[in-house]
Amino acid sequence: MESSRRGLASGLGVAFSPMVRQFNPGLSAIDAVGPYPPAHLTDEKFATLNGEQIYLFLLSQEELIWYAEWMERTDEASFNTVIVNALGGIEASGQTENLWAPDVFYTPKSVTTDGWQPVQKAWQTLVPGIDLVECNLHGRKRVSASLKDHAKANPDLSSHDRQQLKDEFDHIFAASSVASFSQRIRRRREQHTDEPILLKRLEILKDKRILFTNHLKFESAPAFSSPLDRSMRFLDEKLVRFGQFRAADSIDPMLNAWAIVNNLRPFLPDAKKAGQSLAEFFGAQLHGLPWMEALNLCSVAALHKLIPAEKT
Repeated sequence: MESSRRGLASGLGVAFSPMVRQFNPGLSAIDAVGPYPPAHLTDEKFATLNGEQIYLFLLSQEELIWYAEWMERTDEASFNTVIVNALGGIEASGQTENLWAPDVFYTPKSVTTDGWQPVQKAWQTLVPGIDLVECNLHGRKRVSASLKDHAKANPDLSSHDRQQLKDEFDHIFAASSVASFSQRIRRRREQHTDEPILLKRLEILKDKRILFTNHLKFESAPAFSSPLDRSMRFLDEKLVRFGQFRAADSIDPMLNAWAIVNNLRPFLPDAKKAGQSLAEFFGAQLHGLPWMEALNLCSVAALHKLIPAEKT
């Protein structure tokens, strides 16, 4: 597995890593001060390009983008390739900056996904022992869809009863352990033995009880992929406005540019991270360098990876 990862690590690479110095030789613009790389990641997003749904493979530490690549297909084999690219890119960056030895391989402890099975299977294949986490928000959205179907099938259900059902399912997701999660499901199944729609959803939650509670095993593993969604809003707008004018082979460079801007732009004065960029928030030090200059240095450092080799 490790040798295959190294051999295929030829993807876009890390757009900007706060733990890796990306600048011209001899210019100490950005210093690493935190752990490299993150142990817990979120990934995968659907987007719209030219009116059609496309798939973007993203690795992030909350809102900070570590890797981005456009995927033509979303089968398990395609995910195997893009995950190898991503992990290989992170490893190569760390080795280039002498942050670890050439024989050290990056192995994340957990990854939070939206529930797409091919990507979950790919992670399990390439990183044995990784803890998969399924986004709790997406789980709650699917519960809401089931509750709507239940309400349609039972038009006499009062608003109080509908709210009570919602509270019951919210109570399941609020469990502090997998044992508590399972126990709360069991109680609801005993309570709704004659409600097939609710029982079906409860059965799904039972089957996914580990996925929905794995984040509890770690201090910093994200239970939600919503921070990545916030970063995606700007990219979604950019794809709608400009993506249709780009050739397919220009999408990855556009993703790279977006990721660098996303990671280095400072937050507005009234924001929670006011005056900081995401890169600085997660440990990078710019030493007074204006963020646009840092952006230019990162862009120059990544330029050779974005220009396709001339055909001979």
